[in-house]
Order: sequence, then structure tokens, then C-alpha cells
Amino acid sequence: MKPEDKLDKILTYLYNEYEKENIKYEHSKTICHFAELKVNPTEAYMVLLKLNSDGYVNMSDSNQWMFQINYDGILFYRSGGYKQELNDLKRKRIKNDIYNVVVGLGTFLAGAYGLWAIWKEISNCIC
Repeated sequence: MKPEDKLDKILTYLYNEYEKENIKYEHSKTICHFAELKVNPTEAYMVLLKLNSDGYVNMSDSNQWMFQINYDGILFYRSGGYKQELNDLKRKRIKNDIYNVVVGLGTFLAGAYGLWAIWKEISNCIC
């Protein structure tokens, strides 16, 4: 599974839990399990902190388990970060695809030219 899909699953899960007002410490393990991340509860908590530092989850200072999810129309946008990484990834994939097409076309043209040159030499020798 792609990292962006995992993060989408985490964000979806967090949003649903936030709607139920049901986010507690034990959910940190469930969140990472749901996203198919192999982590322990401490690492799961670190994932929540990372989401907080990236601006996807806001945890109030008075209670670290009060979340405001910026997801799916609720401010799920941040200049740079995850969205920018996705754009860069798409751009890189397109760039690699174009490169592969150009290399393939060049290889085909070189092969065709080689066959043409061989055919021309053979026809010159026979005649």
C-alpha cells in the first residue's frame, strides 16, 4: 500500500473518531493498525504527534486528546507538506513516464536505423 493511501486511512479514521468524540489514548494503536502500520502504541502516539505537527490534527494544550481534524472540507489543506508531496510524486511519475517513452522511442529508432543500414549494405552487395 502506498504511503499516501495509509495517511488517507489514518485521516479518515481520525475524522470519524472525532465526529463520534471518541478519541482516546488506546485509539492511537487502533489508528496505526487500521492504516496497516506495524507499530507499537508509543509509535502510534508519535504518528498522532506527527499529524499534529503537520497541521492535520490540532491537539489542545489543556487536553492532548482533544482533536480538531482538518480533513475532507474541514481545512484539509496546507501549503506544502502532504499535498505538496503528492503533487511532487505525481510530477515525478509523469517525468519518469516521459523519460521511459523517450528512451523507448530512441531505442526503436536506433534499431530501425541499424536494420535499414544492414539492409542497404546487403542490397548494395547483391546488385
